[in-house]
Amino acid sequence: MRLTIALVIGLAAVPAAAQRAPLTKLLDKVPSLLGSGPKQPSITMPATPVIVGLTTAADHTLATDAATYDLGGFRLGMSEAEAEAVAKGRGLTTKAVTRYVDFETQVRSAINMRGGAAGVPTKRGVLGEATLVDDAGGRYMLKTLVWPDGAHLSSIVYLAPQGTAAADWRRMLVEKWGKPREEQTGDTFTARWGGVGSGFHASASLGPRGGTVEIAQPDGTRQQPGKLVEQAADGFIAARARKPTL
Repeated sequence: MRLTIALVIGLAAVPAAAQRAPLTKLLDKVPSLLGSGPKQPSITMPATPVIVGLTTAADHTLATDAATYDLGGFRLGMSEAEAEAVAKGRGLTTKAVTRYVDFETQVRSAINMRGGAAGVPTKRGVLGEATLVDDAGGRYMLKTLVWPDGAHLSSIVYLAPQGTAAADWRRMLVEKWGKPREEQTGDTFTARWGGVGSGFHASASLGPRGGTVEIAQPDGTRQQPGKLVEQAADGFIAARARKPTL
């Protein structure tokens, strides 16, 4: 795969336009400016909840459950390694990658910002976003959420190339996901799947000029890893706090 990489530390992205390297673990290879540094305080990390479509990928598709859908081989909840295996297996070209700091770094930073002593954030990198191109000229836009055990796919968008009729797009998607709960077909095929009960949903708006297909997690999902960060920070500070006397 040919890559153009952007490294992200915190909220700052550092472009590296000429750099080429594997999609995973690139930031981890950057040597620490502090060497081995002092021993880091131990922090108890919460377990990652095992939820299909959030932190683990389904092994087959159910037409009634958008959490299980695949788009180009990618599924919601896939780990970074699983997403890379799909991209490599399909021979997709990676155009851009953004990496986020890992869960432990977020926890240590949260503790330090609250006046605790959590040591130096490690700033190890995990996959944040990626843009991949297929041999038809379509683009996959992947986004992740960072959980205690690493990054997992939270959004999969396909930017479709031109040249395929709306009826053909409909046939392909109905064969993959079943009949949509809402649809309209004319010059453009517009449809929605899922969204009832679990909140996982898929949508499409496609025609001869291209369009988009998307699989996404329920609204509000992005808050869940952040709550686990705060939970870990709260536990660390509480365990070391001196109890007041009133």
